[in-house]
Amino acid sequence: MLTHDDIARVLAYYDVGELRSSRPASHGAINETAFIETTVGRFVIRRNRRQHGLQAVRLRHRLLEWLHQRGFPAPRVLPARNGEPVVILNDRVYELSVFIIGDEFNPNRPRQLSDIGRVLASYHRAVSDFPDPPPAPLPRYLPSSLGSLTERLITRDILGDLTNALHWYERRIAELRRQLRDEAYAALPHLLIHGDIHRDNLIFRGDAVAALIDYDQIGIDARLVDLVDGLVDMAIGAPPPNWSMWGVYRAPLDIERVKLLLSAYNAIAPLSTREVNALPAMLETVWLQGNLRRVLSTPDADPDYHLELLGQGRWLSEWMDRYREQVIAAAMVY
Repeated sequence: MLTHDDIARVLAYYDVGELRSSRPASHGAINETAFIETTVGRFVIRRNRRQHGLQAVRLRHRLLEWLHQRGFPAPRVLPARNGEPVVILNDRVYELSVFIIGDEFNPNRPRQLSDIGRVLASYHRAVSDFPDPPPAPLPRYLPSSLGSLTERLITRDILGDLTNALHWYERRIAELRRQLRDEAYAALPHLLIHGDIHRDNLIFRGDAVAALIDYDQIGIDARLVDLVDGLVDMAIGAPPPNWSMWGVYRAPLDIERVKLLLSAYNAIAPLSTREVNALPAMLETVWLQGNLRRVLSTPDADPDYHLELLGQGRWLSEWMDRYREQVIAAAMVY
């Protein structure tokens, strides 16, 4: 955690006044971040994780500058006194940015979803010609990638507690692979996605997005990935009475909220027919992947807990069977 002395040492390289107070950020697990107040104003300081490397930090800063030049609401990294956007102390990379005033996502303000759609479309348009993007990593939500997760769990499930549930997953994954084949995923529009669209990375003022923050997960992938992430986290309704309290996801989608987000997106950057048709399979892939990974990451948990996790994924898949055509209709351009 960033200490008061750590922050004071870094601020000595900036012209932002003297440190008055600091508090750690409540969100984010990748980097160490704190909100600070000086005699000049309010700022955000962060110490980047070593495994990111300076090259990744430079790429993110280059992207932020690119977005600022296009009027996109992204954080502004401040230069140190020597003009550099980072300060390196004891082989650790620090940066300072302007504090953005605003509020968290409010599910009781559905109009915020429309502005999320607008901002995502604006981001995708802004990065469509971003120069020298990084090499593309493995696809994020490819149905064929789910097979390795079930294989690892089957191998680990020595007592057979999860056998029936995992066999259902194997059958469902085979169906998803038919719905969205690898070559069809590769043919979707790809660009430099944000890669981490969820409520903690959006700052609002009223119903409008004041800023999209946290660009640590950027990479070349289908632009639909950003939309899927936003939908499963924010375009949701109240959980049904039989909803699992232990599952990964808060609730299933709410079709009217899906329409709000996607309609605003389509008004700026219309989805292609291929993307519309791929959307249900990608949403379901996210749901299944999230619960499978949670089971894998909790090897010592009780089998009943794992069964409940796997059960949430199955519940969501069955929800998609019922609402597939409505999801597709919500994504279509009219």
